[in-house]
Amino acid sequence: MAEQQLEPKVLLSVVSVSDYESGDLKTWEDEKKILQGLSEQDLSIPYDVILVESSAVKDQPVPELLYELVPQLKILYFDSERSADLKEFGIRQCQSPYIAVLESDCVPSENWLRLLLAAMETGEYAAASGRTFYGEETAFRRVMNLFHRSYDDPGRSDVTQLVSNNGAIYKKEILAKYPYPDAATPFESAERRNNDMRKDGQRFYYEREVTMQHAIGGLGFVWDYQRNKGHQLMAIHKRRNILALYIKKLTVDLKHIFRLGGLYLKWYDWPIVPVIIVLDIIPFFRGAIEAIQNKKELVGSAYR
Repeated sequence: MAEQQLEPKVLLSVVSVSDYESGDLKTWEDEKKILQGLSEQDLSIPYDVILVESSAVKDQPVPELLYELVPQLKILYFDSERSADLKEFGIRQCQSPYIAVLESDCVPSENWLRLLLAAMETGEYAAASGRTFYGEETAFRRVMNLFHRSYDDPGRSDVTQLVSNNGAIYKKEILAKYPYPDAATPFESAERRNNDMRKDGQRFYYEREVTMQHAIGGLGFVWDYQRNKGHQLMAIHKRRNILALYIKKLTVDLKHIFRLGGLYLKWYDWPIVPVIIVLDIIPFFRGAIEAIQNKKELVGSAYR
């Protein structure tokens, strides 16, 4: 007699993992914010929520507030520091047909789950994601939105070839077929996975009405981001000429800047754009050199 498969209890499970830790002590501040965002979702059906953390912080106390915000919350631990490993562990615990995978330092808008799940239930897409941004209250945030978060934005809700690594809803079978690759940085892992799905003709949906507000620090955060970006591009494209790689990257950046600058920036933000371009150069080159040196860990980086 064939083994009977149990029906999933919920349609959707949410898995949240932190890919950015700036210190050894777990503060749970990012988790408080994302759980607050999940508690305010306008989705009318129940869903599971799983936070996955490294076993290294297992002995650190968990605030009761987390469970007050999301009573269905489960916190699980796994013996790894890498976010790709933590995501894979969390995904394996889910039985629902749809699984949302979120970075813990990103807060979803109230309509995030509802609209992305509605897109997925059309049956046409492998995954659906929305617009990631840093907020829009300062010129710095608006400019960094354009530099860091516009690459997957078609400027409207539409079919796209990219799915956001910061937060997306997937069909369960897609996550099983395309696991998160082990890599030196989450940047490289995300691009390799996206490339594999795109080569196989998977279709994604971009819903611009929903947002994920990503945490942002100061210039140290920008430095760390660009260092990881330099490592990512060199590790994947394997060019020995770093200058040529940077010029290619800058060309792509400028394409997005002029394509979406009118949507992202106020007129008086534009003078900051060349400043950020100049600040990007040194950390980008450092990360690219580390990839040439085949470094499997970027010492000092908060990304994991």
